[in-house]
Amino acid sequence: MNFFDHLVIFPILLPLATAVLVTLLDDRFRNLKVGISVGSTALLVCIALLLAVPTVHLGPSEGELIKTYALGDWPMPFGIVLVADRLSVLMVLVTSILGLATLTFSLARWYSAGPNFPAILQILLMGLNGAFLTGDVFNLFVFFEVMLAASYGLLLHGSGTARVKASLHYIAVNLIASFLFLIGAALIYGTTGTLNMADLILRIPQVAVEDRALLDAGLGLLGLTFLIKAGMWPISFWLPNAYSVAAAPVAAMFAIMTKVGVYALLRLSYLLFAAEADGVVGFSHNVLFIGGLATLAFGTIGVLAAQTSMRLASYLVLVSSGTLLAAIGFGGAGVMSGALFYLVISSFAIGALFLLIEIIERSRIVGADVLAVTMEAYGERDDDEEPEAEEAGLVIPASTAFLGVSFGICCLLLAGLPRFLAS
Repeated sequence: MNFFDHLVIFPILLPLATAVLVTLLDDRFRNLKVGISVGSTALLVCIALLLAVPTVHLGPSEGELIKTYALGDWPMPFGIVLVADRLSVLMVLVTSILGLATLTFSLARWYSAGPNFPAILQILLMGLNGAFLTGDVFNLFVFFEVMLAASYGLLLHGSGTARVKASLHYIAVNLIASFLFLIGAALIYGTTGTLNMADLILRIPQVAVEDRALLDAGLGLLGLTFLIKAGMWPISFWLPNAYSVAAAPVAAMFAIMTKVGVYALLRLSYLLFAAEADGVVGFSHNVLFIGGLATLAFGTIGVLAAQTSMRLASYLVLVSSGTLLAAIGFGGAGVMSGALFYLVISSFAIGALFLLIEIIERSRIVGADVLAVTMEAYGERDDDEEPEAEEAGLVIPASTAFLGVSFGICCLLLAGLPRFLAS
């Protein structure tokens, strides 16, 4: 076996090894820890690019589009299997690029707020990449837990009562979702005898009629878990509060976390239920379509009502999720290809938006908006004084103009302009 035969496992092993290494190093070697973290994440991007190139796509035959990697060389469906196909590799690439951008951004401020920030971020990358590459439901649960455990630490990164309060709500909701996930996986395993996704395709149509109610219950719990993670209305109440108080690089990474739920729904919907057995109920596309439209409407209203920039960006996350859920529910090759394109674009746009808001907020004068309202209400000069001649124009610094244009572009991309859903 050559190096490329093991490349599928590297997006999981590399962040894990980096997290262990930077944790063991003393904080006196901060520059070394920074260099290792940034270099490792940049290498992760290169690995994802190698996985995405068909000519080195890691198979017995050159140009193979799907690569399975059996850990410990155990045969399927008994062993742990990783699957690298076009969709999973695309998500790993998006995660790696977003991780590199947010890690670099955090070095200017948020890294100094806690020396363990890079290590926790690497654990988050490990959980995300594992969730995208896993080939069985149980290890999807395992990587979900790794991802969530890291997100708890990242969300609490910093200080403030609002952040702690929102974090407790976020942790409680995700613990409930994990509990539902575990029960659903247990019910599926009890009725089919396997959790390997490829094996489930063969086992689901063979489930006995008397066991189909348990199978449907297990599938329903899995679907509910993924919808909670994707932020579908009305079970998205936790998301705006949590995302709006998180540190900017943390919120930017959380932009891809909602896509994990969307990815799981997309993967299992079209993998397991492409040809459903009689009496076996899969993830209802009508529910996804109607729920996606409701989420889109709720997110739009939240954007219009938001009074802070971070809260506005948080509701735009729901707009993105609602658009993707509605597209999955609608179905069709053309719609799905546009939805996958929008998934990538919206992930980058939301991440960039959170980082832009952080930069914009740094340049604002504290209390300037309140002072402006007060001056407008009560006046800033005596009526007896003659008004001074107003300037004909106002010069906007180039950096401010660039940030403003970038903010507008991100909002247009999240709105789906140009027509990202038209393929």
